Amino acid sequence: MFHTDFNIITNKLNRLKSNFKKPYIFLFTLYVFQLNAQEALDDRFFPKLNKSEYANPVIKGFFPDPSIVKVGEDYYCVNSTFEYFPGIIISHSKDLINWKQIGHVFNKNESIDLTHFWDGMGVWAPDISYYNGEYYVFYCMVQLKKDRSYNVRGNYMVKSKNILGPWSKPVQITDNGNDPSHFVDKNGDHYMLYAAGIPQGNGTKIVKLNNEASSIMEGPYWIETEGKKAAPEGPHLFYKEGFYYLTMAASGGLFDGHHMLVARSKNVIGPYVNSPYNPLLTQKNPTAINFHQGHGKIFQTQSNEWFTLVLSQRRLPTTSIEKRYAKGVSQLGRESSLIRLKWTDDGWPIDFPSRQPLDIDFKPNLKEFKVTNNYSDNFSDDSLSLPWQYRRNPLYTHLSLNEKKGVLRLYTSNFDIDTLLGRNLILQRERWLKYTATTKVSFSPETKEQAGITCYYDTKTYARLGIQKAESGSVELVLEEMEFGKSKISKITPIHPSKSIFLRVKVNKLNRRFEYSYNNKSWFSAGEIVEATYLSDQGTPNWGFMGMMVGIYSFNRGSGKKLPADFDWFTISESK
Repeated sequence: MFHTDFNIITNKLNRLKSNFKKPYIFLFTLYVFQLNAQEALDDRFFPKLNKSEYANPVIKGFFPDPSIVKVGEDYYCVNSTFEYFPGIIISHSKDLINWKQIGHVFNKNESIDLTHFWDGMGVWAPDISYYNGEYYVFYCMVQLKKDRSYNVRGNYMVKSKNILGPWSKPVQITDNGNDPSHFVDKNGDHYMLYAAGIPQGNGTKIVKLNNEASSIMEGPYWIETEGKKAAPEGPHLFYKEGFYYLTMAASGGLFDGHHMLVARSKNVIGPYVNSPYNPLLTQKNPTAINFHQGHGKIFQTQSNEWFTLVLSQRRLPTTSIEKRYAKGVSQLGRESSLIRLKWTDDGWPIDFPSRQPLDIDFKPNLKEFKVTNNYSDNFSDDSLSLPWQYRRNPLYTHLSLNEKKGVLRLYTSNFDIDTLLGRNLILQRERWLKYTATTKVSFSPETKEQAGITCYYDTKTYARLGIQKAESGSVELVLEEMEFGKSKISKITPIHPSKSIFLRVKVNKLNRRFEYSYNNKSWFSAGEIVEATYLSDQGTPNWGFMGMMVGIYSFNRGSGKKLPADFDWFTISESK
């Protein structure tokens, strides 16, 4: 069971409670132990670093399945976006530690249709590469039920001469498999690797492509490696000193937990021989910051250092005894971590020893790249800022940044937040374990319409604070929790008639406090979720592939009315 000293001490103190003759002595003692344990938890997840060190993850929040490419002195990364639009996020760095979000591959509705994809489906595992003046992005589209009774997958490719686009029209390469990657041999031949996809197979396939990388010329061929793996993911190839090296992520099989494997061959098709040092990456420290490493792509910097950028999870401890939380709670989802590698004398990559393996290392020998990512938005531009994501394709007829200058107007659209059909939900990634998000909204519900602020994972996993009309005709705030597909109203707060109201959520790891104000100075409680374990990868009954998001919404919830909810601004910042 995954518990901190805080949980153990609390349980012991509760058992010893009867021994305290004066209750206030017990409460004070409990408070001191809890305070010390929280400080210890902060020391673990917010380590003190030397100037020469960095701590993972380097790209925080819902940034899973990273793929990286080096072009000159620039590094570009793409990540999975699933059902969210715009699709396939692109980030840029020069030092591999500081990353700036610069755009998306798909930013027009006509480029990609995500409206019918279930939670956690859509765009999976993109791979970015660069060859002969062009950027290539290979990706898969997946619609999959957990019992595999519905299993539709396909691999696609787009390319552009500019990292910011425009990108070519998508070309479908296969109608099966997932997690494609692009490899160009030393003689210029193009290949695509991909995971076969359960139940079709437990391995990796490779096909030779034409010169445009748009269709299959040969294959598919199976790439064979020893050991059966439950769900091989993210295969990548690179060439070094006469060998083709294959990396992939796997769960179960020969090793415990999610991990990264490597094999090599003299022939691009194989057969491949597994590294005697496998797994290349796996977390063995039960009190580490990051777990679940895998899905990485190995690369060399201009300073001749070797790294891999992999997905990882930070797992917070919880008092819950539910089995799904036994290994902890990853509320921010799968993030991107940078791992330093070294080469053995017999030619295999292995993890480079560091102060705290897979968590803390010394920075790459690259010039510092200072970046600014603006997550807050005053809605003064003609379009939303880059951090925002729509849940599936947006309904542009139900939102406007021009009808009222300096305001995002979200009209109450049909349906609600708990159905795939409800689309007037605008979100951005939670990037910190501690943060505060605030918005100012003007909204006058007429019947059962609602608008407000939400902490959202998927249609069956969220918490929201909404303005709605009470049965008495007055206006109230409703805090709703959707846990594992079951909704409950946690608190109803009557509010005074006001032209506008301020709503905010304050997050401190698993604790979430919702508040409201009439002047942005004096704040009142609208409810608290003491330990929101369910707002996490482990808390959803759907696929736990994404991560927590925060944002704003406006729905008519079946009334059919199209009413404006005007959001003046949205601010979000890390809390210390």
